[in-house]
Amino acid sequence: MESAIILTMFFMLLFGVIEAGRFLNQRQVLTNAAREGARYAVLPLSGTNTLPSEAEIKTKVDSFLAAAHITGATTTVKCPLAAVGCTSTDASMSVVSGSTTTQYTEVRVSKAFAVVTVPGFFSAMNINLTGTSLMRRETSD
Repeated sequence: MESAIILTMFFMLLFGVIEAGRFLNQRQVLTNAAREGARYAVLPLSGTNTLPSEAEIKTKVDSFLAAAHITGATTTVKCPLAAVGCTSTDASMSVVSGSTTTQYTEVRVSKAFAVVTVPGFFSAMNINLTGTSLMRRETSD
């Protein structure tokens, strides 16, 4: 009788530690994917002032996520109003300071966290993990 109670508690603790590790791992991978996408988005192609398109940025993020075996994530890219090749533009991505205008690109990657050890046990945990990165655009325009 006592062993059944202790084993139940032990396995709950064990599965909780496994899921906490998976949670932290997925959160870090999403953050790194957003950072890689933002870094790719703000650096012009070699020898030009041409920045990658939104589709190219999403492809870069998806390839990073695929390397970590994460599927089903949603990637959104927010660019300044004057950005070429970006469908999601926002006026807040440009900051005017005196005569200088600094432009930024934001990449956000999100995915719902799903428990794999005991699927029905932690069903009340509806957590949406999100990684966000904001970087300054590096063109000489």
